[in-house]
Amino acid sequence: MAPTLGREDAAGAARASTSKPSSSKPSYVLARRLAYPFRSAQVGDVVAFTHPQDEARVLIRRVSAIEGDELVDAANASVYVVPNAHCWVTSDADADEPKVRFEDSRTFGPIALNSIEWRVMYSFESAVNHGA
Repeated sequence: MAPTLGREDAAGAARASTSKPSSSKPSYVLARRLAYPFRSAQVGDVVAFTHPQDEARVLIRRVSAIEGDELVDAANASVYVVPNAHCWVTSDADADEPKVRFEDSRTFGPIALNSIEWRVMYSFESAVNHGA
């Protein structure tokens, strides 16, 4: 049974919101469930999917590359091409906290497009504290 998307622990931080949540309050997301087999994503979409190595966890990440896109690793002078029917996802929180690495495609590789279950539309902490 696939996990449901509900409250996300803000301490986990790797949310796609541009506003940084406080670590003591939970954050919430408004997401649209995508029907199988029509699951797809574009660069810039914020998506939720089951963790590739732990089916009990749901991750929320931003799509940064789609099938056929080339990713350049400057440190190793290599080029990686995203495979067919896959996408590359990254955590926005890395930009806010550069010393901390959150799990994303840099740790588990590209994810299959059909594993994307939700497209996040909006994130917020409360009725008074919500995104712009």
